[in-house]
Amino acid sequence: MPIGLSRGLYDPRMGLEELLGGRDLGDVKKAVGFVMENSDDFQKVLNLVRGLPDDAVGFLGKLPELLKTVGAGLAEAGEQAAKAAGALVGEDGEGGARKALTGSAGTMHAAKDRLHDAAGMLAGLAGELDKIPGIGDAAAKKMNDGSGQIGGVATEIESLAGNLQDLSGILATVGEALSGLGAKLTESGGSVRTLLG
Repeated sequence: MPIGLSRGLYDPRMGLEELLGGRDLGDVKKAVGFVMENSDDFQKVLNLVRGLPDDAVGFLGKLPELLKTVGAGLAEAGEQAAKAAGALVGEDGEGGARKALTGSAGTMHAAKDRLHDAAGMLAGLAGELDKIPGIGDAAAKKMNDGSGQIGGVATEIESLAGNLQDLSGILATVGEALSGLGAKLTESGGSVRTLLG
C-alpha cells in the first residue's frame, strides 16, 4: 500500500475524476472559469462580509426566514384589508355598512316627507278651527304651534338623512382605498414568497 493512503492522502494511481468525487472535468473547468472571470465580484462580496459585524453574518442567515414571515404578514394584511373593505361597502361597492346607511337615509327622507304632510294637515285644521268663534283662536294657536314643531322635527330628520348619505359616501371612499390596499399588500406578499421560492 502506497505511503499516505491510510491517512487519506492522494494516491497517484487515482484518476483526476476520482479525486474530484466523480465529477466531470468539463464541469470543473466551467466552475473554475466562472470563479476566475468573476473574481473581482467575489472579492467585493468577501470584503463586504469581512466588514460586517459578527452578528450581521448571523442575521443574513436568518434573512430568508424573516422574508418568509414578512411575505406571509403582507399577504395576511392584504386579506384583512379586503375583508374590511367588504364589510364597509360589500363585494360590489354598494353593500355592507354603506348599504345600511343609504337605506337609513332613504327611510329618514320618507319620514321627513310624512312629517311635513302632517304639519301641513295640522296647519290646515288650525285654519279651520280659527273660524269657530270663541273656541277657535286658542285651539288654532296650539295646532299652529304643534305644526311648527313637527315641521322642525322634519327638518332635523332631513339634516340627519343628509349626514348619513355623506357618511355613506365616505365609507365608499374608504372601502375602495382598503380594497386597493388589500390587493397591493396581497400582491407584495406573493412577490416576497415567490422571491424565496
